[in-house]
Amino acid sequence: MVLHYPEVRYPNWELLCKAAQARGIRLTTWEPHRLQVHCTDGRVSGCYDGEPVRPEIILHRTVATFQGIVIPVLQLWASEGATVLNEPDAAYRSRDKLLTYLALHRARVPIVHTIAFVEPSEAAMRSLTDHRGAILKPAHGVRGEGIRTFRSTVELLATWADNPEQRTPVPFAREHYVAQPVVGGGGRDVRAFVVAGACVALMQRHAVAGEVRANLTLGATPTQLPIDHPAASTAVAALDACGLDYGGVDLIEDDDGTVRVLEVDAWAGFAGISAVTGEDVAGAILHLAMTRRGRGAAV
Repeated sequence: MVLHYPEVRYPNWELLCKAAQARGIRLTTWEPHRLQVHCTDGRVSGCYDGEPVRPEIILHRTVATFQGIVIPVLQLWASEGATVLNEPDAAYRSRDKLLTYLALHRARVPIVHTIAFVEPSEAAMRSLTDHRGAILKPAHGVRGEGIRTFRSTVELLATWADNPEQRTPVPFAREHYVAQPVVGGGGRDVRAFVVAGACVALMQRHAVAGEVRANLTLGATPTQLPIDHPAASTAVAALDACGLDYGGVDLIEDDDGTVRVLEVDAWAGFAGISAVTGEDVAGAILHLAMTRRGRGAAV
């Protein structure tokens, strides 16, 4: 069972379907908002449209906004013997950049110098002032959304002060942010996709002129990198540190040649990197699912 909305980033679903057909695997789509948990004195059941169910193998993708129901249901099914790839707590932690950096730090995986905050301050930003610029990122931003670059931390602080709407509280939580130096002038990074402890696809991305974000959706130009590139082993270590079975890793090489992690994403798309590298990332994910469960089960 794939817990997702097929129409969201549809090319990834197309690749999963193609890989499943080639392997004789049947995929079933369930939509996250139709999950429920039924609790009684004698039993707790994970349900779909009111019916108690327990899939054999579960892949989850477009579920980021359904944390409150997705984590309990998937953990309940896992406790009953279902195979859930990407433990849900770990997947949601990876969407938070600060929690990701803390996990990477504990595992001694190289990261970019990062300052996390709800409200920035001159004192907090002081350690970034020797760099060639600063990047501000919402902790839960994806695909380059909400990222802003500044020529200096002074400009960052001034812009923050002039935009009070950025600090408006939202229900239940306020977004926190991370600030990082612009590494290597910006505009170039590496995307890796890791499955079952191996880097299965690797590419470098060059942003369009005047843009520091090297996302393919923003027009970046990609080139394939060899799997023995140093970024591959760093990506594998990053995914292991975050406790994930598979996912995407964004990395950058600093001026000293050290490969550092920018981001880890349990729900990263793989259509783009598959097209660039020719690697069957979807097939690798399904192979992991079937190996973990044992051949013959439907997903």
